[in-house]
Amino acid sequence: MNELSEHLVMDRSTLGHNLRPLLRRGLVGLQPDAEDGRTRRVILTGRGANKLAEAKKHWLKAQQAYEGAVGKEVAVALRNAMGDLTKLDAS
Repeated sequence: MNELSEHLVMDRSTLGHNLRPLLRRGLVGLQPDAEDGRTRRVILTGRGANKLAEAKKHWLKAQQAYEGAVGKEVAVALRNAMGDLTKLDAS
């Protein structure tokens, strides 16, 4: 979970809080790491994979509408800027 929280640029307690509803709905699961049993890996369940595929369709439609409204160049520039912000050292 530490690696995932770092990748998502959030602290581990926030990640845990955000995962709880997904765990309850059976969209993700927690599995002990094969090499280090103290480490738990977040896995996507079959139900979660189906929900993700459904969500991707809606996300793509929203992205197309956004790019249509502001223009592709502006949309790409904003996505790149947001990506750059996640890489800043917050310390």
